[in-house]
Amino acid sequence: MPSTAASKRFLQVYDALPPDAQQLLIQRHLAPLLDIVPKDRQRRLSESAAAMHRRYARMPSLNLKAKKAEIAALLVELSRDSKRSLIKERSRRDQLLSEGVDSLATWLNDIWKVVFEFRTNFAIAHACLLFACEALDQIANGCTGCKCYYVTMFVPIKIRKSTGKVVKSFMLSGAHNLESVILWIWRDLFMAVLATGTKRQRSTIPDMIDDIRVLLGWRALEHLLRGGSKSYMDVGSDDDDEPCTADKQPPKLLNIVEDDDDENYTSDDNSTVCDEELYPRNFYASHWSWRITDHQFHLRDLVHHALFDIFKVAPSPPLYSSMAAIADDEDELEEELSPFLMSVAGHSSDNLSAALRIMSLNNRSESVNKLLVSHKHLLRPQDASSLQFSVLILSSNSSYRARAISIIEEELFDVTKAFRAAIRFGFCNIDSEINKAELRQILTLRRDTLSRRNRVERWVKGVLTPQADSAHPMALAALMMGLPLPPGADDTDGDMLGYFEVDGDEPEVEDLREEFRPNIKARLQGWVDTAVAVKGGQGLLMKVHAKLIIDMPFLHASDIVEEMSQRLADRPSKHHLFDALEAFREFCEKQNLKIAAAKASRKKAGNTASRPSASS
Repeated sequence: MPSTAASKRFLQVYDALPPDAQQLLIQRHLAPLLDIVPKDRQRRLSESAAAMHRRYARMPSLNLKAKKAEIAALLVELSRDSKRSLIKERSRRDQLLSEGVDSLATWLNDIWKVVFEFRTNFAIAHACLLFACEALDQIANGCTGCKCYYVTMFVPIKIRKSTGKVVKSFMLSGAHNLESVILWIWRDLFMAVLATGTKRQRSTIPDMIDDIRVLLGWRALEHLLRGGSKSYMDVGSDDDDEPCTADKQPPKLLNIVEDDDDENYTSDDNSTVCDEELYPRNFYASHWSWRITDHQFHLRDLVHHALFDIFKVAPSPPLYSSMAAIADDEDELEEELSPFLMSVAGHSSDNLSAALRIMSLNNRSESVNKLLVSHKHLLRPQDASSLQFSVLILSSNSSYRARAISIIEEELFDVTKAFRAAIRFGFCNIDSEINKAELRQILTLRRDTLSRRNRVERWVKGVLTPQADSAHPMALAALMMGLPLPPGADDTDGDMLGYFEVDGDEPEVEDLREEFRPNIKARLQGWVDTAVAVKGGQGLLMKVHAKLIIDMPFLHASDIVEEMSQRLADRPSKHHLFDALEAFREFCEKQNLKIAAAKASRKKAGNTASRPSASS
């Protein structure tokens, strides 16, 4: 026992040493001890060292420095080829891309052999996988012009053992889908470390997972657990730019074979199946032994903690869905996250929007009501979808239905105010007394007459905000510097957002977009649909319609609205107002039809009631 305790303490100290210090300790202190131990023990130690040498002699060499030089040379050649093709009208780009991708695919097989078959050099293999992801991104960015070949090239990959036996086959459409293979190898790396690694090696897994998160994003962590496969919610939702019209498809994976002779596996020709009652589908691999498979839960816990750390900083519904997808028990996850969400919901508008949607997804109407009572003032117009979903959940509970209807009414009138303010910006003279009187006279005229049509055209032209005669300061500065006009400079009344190339889906500019080009149409349609789904909402829509006709009587005349829309259609910076105007016209027409149908129904009921009395 004392000798066992001494060796255990020594191993603990040894594992805590840096690699260089470990090598120095062996050379200076442990190796000389072989000269004084008995001959039979010397022989056994020598045989063990020779056996390990024979085993690792077959291990591939992961030369990261050489691979970096190779990829750098490939990128230089791609750059030269793009310039050469402009002059000679021929290109070797496709051939260069195939060579680079094939080289990476072969290298990935070597990395898998090192980490899973030989189960060593985990830190070096992790660095190689990180560089493989960076290399794919560099190659994609090095493809100037059309990237169709890069995203559609057929990439077959077979992961083989040193014996030549196939473990897994991937049939990929597009080189960018090599990321799924890299994640599959990363999962095997972590499982090998958990099953066979030292305590020090296992302690590095959280840092490795964070490296993946930084490089590929937090969504890659769920894909990592699935062996690179995407969940059904992520298919087709990549953020990468898609060149030309190439269709994005999830990587096509064909699981081939490996039979580790475990009793719980049933082999059928070229496939192996694990008991799904013990292990969730997509979270295990057929080539794992029982010793490795038993550590799959540990890897899920590590990924869960990594996602939870991100959730603490920036909670979001997609992140919550990802955590729920890998959780053993969603109820336990809800109990773990709900108190945290309730405590941080009031810290920012983003937190409140995320908390409302997550609580609504879990059908927690009481928590939703508490959040709205305490922090509703933090919600922004772009948070309308979260609020609408929350209102639907509130309305499903009879205790909060009145609260839901009051929120719908408040938001509908708020949208109406925003629309009226936008109309005043596009038609600055619409509230003048002279134009109001002219509008009342136009509404008394019969439709489809020439006189009304002429007066409508004059009235719209009179209330329309005139375009500025002078150029925008940015356009003037560009002309003074001899530069071409910036985008949007031809639209002299354009807002500042028109002078920048802004992606319509970028959340970073959501506040700017809401300030300069509010999406009034989407807000109106969302709240109208919410009102229709709530009991008593139809009467509320009639109330809003009556108020609209009083405040903006031109909505009662479709020909006037059509003329206003035509004036706005020629101005790119006013397209959001054009959409809002069309949405409100459609809303008013539907309400007018419902009012007419209700009158006709009442008239018919009155006639039916009067017939028996007349006959008597």
